[in-house]
Amino acid sequence: MKKTLTVNLGGTVYHIDEDAYNLLDNYLNNLRYHFRKEEGADEIVRDMETRIAELFDEYIRTGQQVITIEQVEAVIARMGKPEELNTDDNDEKKEEKTNHTYGNGTARRLFRNPDDRILGGVLSGLSAYFGWDVTWIRIGVLVAGCFVQGLILAYLIAWIIVPLAKTATEKLQMRGEPINMENIGRTVTEGFDKVNDYVHSEKPRSFLHQLGNMIVKIAGFIIKFFLVLLAICLTPVLLVGLVVLFALLLAATGILASVPAVLYYSMPDVDWSLIASSPAAVTGLLVCGLFIVGIPVIGLLQLLLQSFNVWKPMSTVTKVILTLIWFISLVAGFIFLFNTSFIEGPIFWM
Repeated sequence: MKKTLTVNLGGTVYHIDEDAYNLLDNYLNNLRYHFRKEEGADEIVRDMETRIAELFDEYIRTGQQVITIEQVEAVIARMGKPEELNTDDNDEKKEEKTNHTYGNGTARRLFRNPDDRILGGVLSGLSAYFGWDVTWIRIGVLVAGCFVQGLILAYLIAWIIVPLAKTATEKLQMRGEPINMENIGRTVTEGFDKVNDYVHSEKPRSFLHQLGNMIVKIAGFIIKFFLVLLAICLTPVLLVGLVVLFALLLAATGILASVPAVLYYSMPDVDWSLIASSPAAVTGLLVCGLFIVGIPVIGLLQLLLQSFNVWKPMSTVTKVILTLIWFISLVAGFIFLFNTSFIEGPIFWM
């Protein structure tokens, strides 16, 4: 029997064995000591904690409820130890990592690049995501803008939708680089160097940059407002659909399984003679319709709440499962619809 502790790591609570906690606490203390003289040391350690929390989530998703010392050792091996850093050949390592960034590393994610942007960093983010030269992308978009209508609108929409890479972890994901201790520390340090160079330089912020940021903030507020309005309008529809679906399920169950009459007659009466198809087909159609409407609404709510840091992003597995359920419901809904015929007249009466 082992003593289990509760820790808050990266904003998430985990249950962890006492020996695993001691190892993790010692590792984080070594990180703080190693980066104590670096500018942005607190941000480096905070990003490291966030990355460790993401790795712990991989174990939690497999059904594991308590983090063990073996898993902490595996995470430390993936992140790297402070004593493994060799300051003598840092430049060679950086050059080697840059040259091999696109051959291996983590799965890339699309972000706007805050370190190399003229307006919103969309094209620079695409450059980092695909590994292309940002200069040629900008030239291509500039030329295409002379012939393609709506390109500016598409850029503004991308500016609103695509998130900005704020943390060191997100910047590494944007470039597809391994998320380990050395890369996180290097990214944070480089970010502070760029900020200092920008602050002490005489180059003012461009008017287009300021104007673009203002337009995007206004457009983002309007979109969020309409998303909230849409969610408010659709919520009663979903609730009514759930009530009707529940009533039909209980009514169909009362017919097919001969449940007690009290349960059956407590539900709204359904005149099944007005429906040429079986009650099961109609129930299936309603269930599919609920999924077809409900899943996109859940996605909109998740996107909205995520922008306010209220709801954590969905995992890839959850997104894939919901997408599959939506497509299956869409196909099954059409099948039920084409095989369900109705006779004119009221179906419900009280």
